[in-house]
Amino acid sequence: MKCFVRFYFAVVIIATMSSGLLGCGKSNSSGGGSRQASGTEKAAQENALAEIKKRWVKQSEGWITTRDSGSSFAPIRFLRQCRELIVEGVRENDLSEADRMNGFEWAGEIRFKETPCREAGDQGLLLDGLAGTSIFRQRGRWTQWVDFTPEPLKIQKVKGQWHIPQDTWLLRGQLPRAEDFANAGVK
Repeated sequence: MKCFVRFYFAVVIIATMSSGLLGCGKSNSSGGGSRQASGTEKAAQENALAEIKKRWVKQSEGWITTRDSGSSFAPIRFLRQCRELIVEGVRENDLSEADRMNGFEWAGEIRFKETPCREAGDQGLLLDGLAGTSIFRQRGRWTQWVDFTPEPLKIQKVKGQWHIPQDTWLLRGQLPRAEDFANAGVK
């Protein structure tokens, strides 16, 4: 029995040490992370949020963007609303010598906290089917809220300039106009 107890405590100690080591990667969580974000990580976060604000507008019930997932022959326009768009953390990627020789100064991603989301407008599957539900949006009313975590934004600084791929979940929309709300049938 003593051997079993010693073995059990050894396993617990090793597991505890391993989990502590796993938390030592290059990441920052604005929700109480163990280390301060570097100046470059803060700049990456600020550039990502500035890019989001070009496509989303903050209103009393959350952030809203207009999406068009159809074609020019059959447009499917709708409003997408997220209650909050809060950065959860910044993860820095390791750069190779070749990356640095090619002008990369920093590369990583900005992660966002889970937030309630909803949509209104032309008929279609809520959140492009990514929320794991089969809720359909329609004109004249908002769908129910569902919890959703926006995909991380990849970001890199090359030769002094910040670059963010535009074809991502948060950056596919555009600022909503009065006619978008009229089309969706909501205020």
